[in-house]
Amino acid sequence: MAKPDVFGQALRALERGRGAAIACVTGARGSTPRHLGARLMLTDDGEQVGTVGGGQIERLVTSAGREVAAGGPPRVVHQHLVRDLAMCCGGAMEVVVTPAAGSREALVQLTQDTAPKILVTPLDGAPLRVRPPGPGDPRPHHPVVLDGALIERLGAAERAIVIGLGHVSRHLGPLLAGIGFSVIVCDDGATGAIDAPPAWATEVIQSFDAAAIERRVGGFTVDDFALIVTRDHAIDLRLLEALIARDELGYLGMIGSRGKVARFRKRLEAGGLLDGERGAARWARLRAPVGLNLGAETPDEIAISVAAELVAMRRRGVPAAAPWVPVGAADHDHGSAADLERDA
Repeated sequence: MAKPDVFGQALRALERGRGAAIACVTGARGSTPRHLGARLMLTDDGEQVGTVGGGQIERLVTSAGREVAAGGPPRVVHQHLVRDLAMCCGGAMEVVVTPAAGSREALVQLTQDTAPKILVTPLDGAPLRVRPPGPGDPRPHHPVVLDGALIERLGAAERAIVIGLGHVSRHLGPLLAGIGFSVIVCDDGATGAIDAPPAWATEVIQSFDAAAIERRVGGFTVDDFALIVTRDHAIDLRLLEALIARDELGYLGMIGSRGKVARFRKRLEAGGLLDGERGAARWARLRAPVGLNLGAETPDEIAISVAAELVAMRRRGVPAAAPWVPVGAADHDHGSAADLERDA
């Protein structure tokens, strides 16, 4: 779940009889240190978990948070980082500080129920609310401001389905687990690779059969990132033939040289899997060779390049790096209240 420490620590503070407040970035325009949904938790005795970006903006937020945690009303901190705080970032931020006590029911759901859910953070500091996901709700990591509240999808983590437990996977798995993916490892066990299941794997599936894997995970979804990284090119090809047609997958990547990828493409074309516009779209969606082009060569370097690509896909919706852009460019406009539009 996103930000479990903030919610969990807030609930634990309440259970200890302490006052607590949760600060959340609900508006960010221009170049800002954190964006929509960034949070910190403060207690009335000075404990802090999380960050909204540091520097002068965080100093103001923590000051407001201590007042709210001590029993004060909700607060909204609205600052232009250059004009108001002499920070060099250049953007504007709005941070709502919500008393945790009124949100106890939501905090329990956020910390004890791992099912997907929608968190509603009112912009005026009213108590947090949790509801089931519905049509039109945002995908994970892409909160939106709508009807006077920040709307976020939280809950069960995105799944990285890593097919093949070799050198790259053993470096990649811990990286993906460390950035919030639920890592599912698939291997046929022929080499003894899964005799001792890795601690970072949430599940180990002893199979290289795409249909069997799909059944075990309960079907593929847009939140699934499938990675073909087996030891055998023939196995890779069979997996690719099966998975490239799974349009419901959020991401499909395969390790290999450009020569291998080109040969596989010819095989798929011969089999009619790439016919027409849909086939062309499926091939364009495949990431092969997998990973950002960092010049990576060793297994640990390749793992870093793959993890970086998945972060780009998760955050930007495209598996590619992007250059830094000038302050106020569209890439940094994450939505905000109307007054942020005026001040940025």
